[in-house]
Amino acid sequence: MWKKDKGFTLFETVIASLLLFSMLTMLLPLLSLIAKEQYNSIEKVRITSKLHDDLQGVLIGTTPYPSNYTITPYRAAAEFSFILEGDYLKGCAEWTNAKQKTETKCLYAILE
Repeated sequence: MWKKDKGFTLFETVIASLLLFSMLTMLLPLLSLIAKEQYNSIEKVRITSKLHDDLQGVLIGTTPYPSNYTITPYRAAAEFSFILEGDYLKGCAEWTNAKQKTETKCLYAILE
């Protein structure tokens, strides 16, 4: 008549909790990594865009070269440098990303 299934319900709850916590331990570090990579991508695009704009300023003569300066176009401070290499003007930006690794991006322009 009456079934005793209290142990079965407890077993189901323990298994469901175990699955939930195991999924959380896999997803939280993954979401953290995705957030850092997104931050790095946005930072790289903004610094490269600022480097491009400043390189154009050097080409038209509003910014002197060779020059070195540090600015913060997004959240990380980036060091910009412009030097003449033969017929090319080389503009480089160097910064430390969210993973504490140094990144460098260089753009070149032909002097006419």
